[in-house]
Amino acid sequence: MSLPTHTQTSLRPSRRTLLAGTTVAAAAVAGGVLDAPSARAAAADPYDPGAYAPSHGLRFEKGFPVAAADKRSVDFRVSTDQVKTFPPSFRVLLPEGYADTDRSYPVLLLLHGGWGMFLDWTEHGGNAIEATAGSDVIVVMPDGGGGSFYSNANFPRPGLEANWETFIIEQVLPFVHENFRTDPARMAIAGLSMGGFGALALGQKYQDLFRSISSYSGPADVTDLGVKGTIALAPLADAQAGYWQTTNFPGAVWGWPVTDVQFQYDPITNVERYRGKRLFLRCGDGLNGDLQQIIDAAPDIAAQLGLSVSKIMADVTEVVVKPTNEHFHDALDEAGIDHDFAVWPGREHEWGAWRDALAEDLPGIMSALEA
Repeated sequence: MSLPTHTQTSLRPSRRTLLAGTTVAAAAVAGGVLDAPSARAAAADPYDPGAYAPSHGLRFEKGFPVAAADKRSVDFRVSTDQVKTFPPSFRVLLPEGYADTDRSYPVLLLLHGGWGMFLDWTEHGGNAIEATAGSDVIVVMPDGGGGSFYSNANFPRPGLEANWETFIIEQVLPFVHENFRTDPARMAIAGLSMGGFGALALGQKYQDLFRSISSYSGPADVTDLGVKGTIALAPLADAQAGYWQTTNFPGAVWGWPVTDVQFQYDPITNVERYRGKRLFLRCGDGLNGDLQQIIDAAPDIAAQLGLSVSKIMADVTEVVVKPTNEHFHDALDEAGIDHDFAVWPGREHEWGAWRDALAEDLPGIMSALEA
């Protein structure tokens, strides 16, 4: 599959058009999200599965919710008309002492990466439980599909809707606000890799919802050919997770060739929408040094490379991500928008970097949320 040359001036819709559309969407969502916590949230035992009732178009799957006080978590698996590829799940991580108080808490929406799922930040390499110990924040970790990039699928197969953006913004968040003691006026969004892009994209599309936006190794420029090709192929990630019969085809997210809808999500196109937000950006420098170390130490280079495929791919991925972050950083500087950007020397596209990023980022998130 060859990648077409992209011409920004001919495909890029006007900023006024994008701002108008996303402002209307954010206002509509805010109308449903920014309600006060319900009486049920105020009175419920959070670790009693019977305390929860389906709402906002979410229907509980058999055996859910599942509560685990030792993990400070409540897990939900649901069916929804917005996502037909598989029943999505989400975990709500509660602050210590939540059950013993009647106060309301800010919310961190924490997104997984590509080929990932809702447990990644707590059980599959992440450190959300440890990092948030002692922090007065509710963390919401939803499924986002294996390769949605947190966009609705604009070109799904018939009957296989994959509206991950709508699922999270219009269903999961309102459900959380209704069932837990949240302060909807104090929310942050963060994520790794695909989830880092999702945080940047949804953070600006729904700018009225989030005070703080954080991306760890997330691509930040949709015009990059590597990013464009990855997003085109990414729907196939659901097949790798075992959902072969209900996986959408390549191009399901934004079409192929890619359509103008991509610019609704592009951080650089929408750079002005980050003004006034706390913005935290981290990425590694990837290939620099690591491949040379393998070559220098390897008497049998081919065999050594064969044993290090996952490491090399982690390097290569970060090599793609880094320049997109630099382009975004330059755009932010040119616009005079405050942000915190740093490149990790020698770091790859891997969990060690992302755990460190969350630990570094969390104090700033809590400050922005006044918690």
